[in-house]
Amino acid sequence: MMRNVLIIFLLIICPHLSNAQVSGQVIDEIAAVVGDNIIMQSEIEIEFQQLQKELGKIDDSVKCVILRQKIIERMLLTQAQWDSIPLSEDRVDMELEKRIKYFASQFPGGEKEMESYYGKSIAEIKSSNREKIKQSLLTQEIQGKLMRDVKVTPTDIKKFYNELDRLDSLPYYSAEVELAQLIMIPKVSREAKELAYEKISELRQRILNGENFGTLALLYSDDKLSAQRRGELPYFTRGDMVSEFEAAAYKLKPDSVSKIVETKYGYHILQLIDRKGENISVRHILIRPQIFRSDIALIKTTLDSVLWLIKIDTLTFEEAAKRFSDDESTKSNGGFFSDGQVGSTKIAIDELPKEIFYAIDKLEPGQISEPELITLPTPDRQQAWRVFYVKSLAAPHRANLRDDYQKLQALSLQRKQMQTMQNWITKNKQKYFIQVSDAYKNCDIISEFIKKNN
Repeated sequence: MMRNVLIIFLLIICPHLSNAQVSGQVIDEIAAVVGDNIIMQSEIEIEFQQLQKELGKIDDSVKCVILRQKIIERMLLTQAQWDSIPLSEDRVDMELEKRIKYFASQFPGGEKEMESYYGKSIAEIKSSNREKIKQSLLTQEIQGKLMRDVKVTPTDIKKFYNELDRLDSLPYYSAEVELAQLIMIPKVSREAKELAYEKISELRQRILNGENFGTLALLYSDDKLSAQRRGELPYFTRGDMVSEFEAAAYKLKPDSVSKIVETKYGYHILQLIDRKGENISVRHILIRPQIFRSDIALIKTTLDSVLWLIKIDTLTFEEAAKRFSDDESTKSNGGFFSDGQVGSTKIAIDELPKEIFYAIDKLEPGQISEPELITLPTPDRQQAWRVFYVKSLAAPHRANLRDDYQKLQALSLQRKQMQTMQNWITKNKQKYFIQVSDAYKNCDIISEFIKKNN
């Protein structure tokens, strides 16, 4: 993703750098060689297609930009190999596991469906991607080393702003809002927990008496996704599950049924399906304690009390969000949303989800919305009370130092990082053997490599 961001940034601020069409559209051929490292045309095509998804229709000349970035990556990789940058096998394994887990999560059937889709076992997928992961980590290490001391000062940011202003290139920002939320989720009562425990205890006893675990999971489990597969979960390894669930799973003997396990999700019973080293597959039944109407009413009363403390200036909204909000993604930030790229709390209004836009549409800066009962996007469709706080509103405007300092800081840092990288390339490119395919010979953006190496 960071690579794509830099490519997009390069296209925006330097559009003249990719003014040549790439000749040839053959997928499986060598596009370039850097030292002992090869860049295949298929790599460029895959990234080009990904950028099309993100940006819409783009010109074929963007492939020149992609190839340039990949040449730089291979230069970094070659340097890392020459420098013998230390990289533990454990770190490679961890990164490989993380990526496999992510991609498996994109398939409804988890790892099994992923294996079917690729026609390979998980072990084979790992084996075929291990070297790529290792190379990627080495590249990140050497790049991190180069960028470690790259910083921007207030003077740098002001100079960057003045340059954009002089060139009439200041970015234009749509209407923005500084927006915070406070979400309070009803707490489970003791009575509800007792009822759930009784139900899971009864199901466990029925299984011990001979009834089929999978059938009971299908009929009664509150984990509806795994219930459709008779309680079966995809293979997981240590660190993938909450600690209580994981500890119980790794103690299981084949076909045995665990004791009742309590996690933040509710009560579980587990049965081992298979274990391959540290990879384990289990089926489970989950019974969640139910939220009663009285619990929903009680948390609303608590929220009203918190809002009263804000109204009489005993608490600020930010302090209240940090202390009382149940939304983990925003509470540490005082309830404020951020744009996810530069960390700015100013969000483009036209990028807000419709339900949030309508909830705050009539609010003025400093106002808090009325409490609203919402359904959270969780598997159990949990209900919660939510309020919004609008700290500020900004009309559409050209970037300025007062309102857009964080954004300008991020742009300034990106440019300085690119300048640092270009300085490194200029200084070191003669050390590497670089051969570029004739299909890219008209790309101005990589001419510095072509002219002196072809």
